[in-house]
Amino acid sequence: MPQNTTGEGQSPSQHGWETIAEAAQLLRRLQFSHAYGAYAEGSHVSVSADPRWNADNETICVLITCYALGHHHTEWSSLPVYVAPEDVRAGVYAIARLDTRGQAFLPNLPPGVYHLSLRTKPTQVQPVLFPQPERLAAQGEDEESERQMWRGSSEEGALVWTIEETEEGDVQIAFETHEERLAGHVVVFSLVDPDSRRVLYRHRLTLEPTRTSGTWEGWCSLGSQGQVHGPYELVFEVAPADETQ
Repeated sequence: MPQNTTGEGQSPSQHGWETIAEAAQLLRRLQFSHAYGAYAEGSHVSVSADPRWNADNETICVLITCYALGHHHTEWSSLPVYVAPEDVRAGVYAIARLDTRGQAFLPNLPPGVYHLSLRTKPTQVQPVLFPQPERLAAQGEDEESERQMWRGSSEEGALVWTIEETEEGDVQIAFETHEERLAGHVVVFSLVDPDSRRVLYRHRLTLEPTRTSGTWEGWCSLGSQGQVHGPYELVFEVAPADETQ
């Protein structure tokens, strides 16, 4: 049987980090499908994926659980679980965040074989492309059409992001920083359906120098206004290029 004690002199925060790190290792080994679930147990934590058929008998729901052994407190809240199909070339299919109990629920997945991965720190999540965005300050009151913009930043304020509709009818996303330590880093972002948790768009952007000294930016088009239908959740993380998938 695995030992559930932290060891003499180990602080609760140290044990919590070890528990999360072990959960990430165990989840990477799990595979589940519409036909079977998965379970694994380590020294500090057990992890499981419990799929069930929905009432339509065409899709499945899945409960993912990370349970700290020995009843030690672990800060699971908002840690994201990434769900990818067996064909890894298809990329991430869904993203769900753990709650305070270490559980995440995916309500609607098509039948298939899936793999899991857990990020060991919270990703940034912001609602975007919802029906009532802010109005651009520079826009005149008598204009018939409204350009729409959403903006925000990472928790520490080092990275600023914007999503806006251009005059040409395109929807663009941009990430910008003035922190030299983030130069050359990669921003991996996804647009996620807030109800199904399915990833509808996923892309990587490298923070590269701009014409303005001391500024680095990455941007791309998300498509035309007619193609991009919200609301979505913007989920993103920034890391050195060799640490991102």
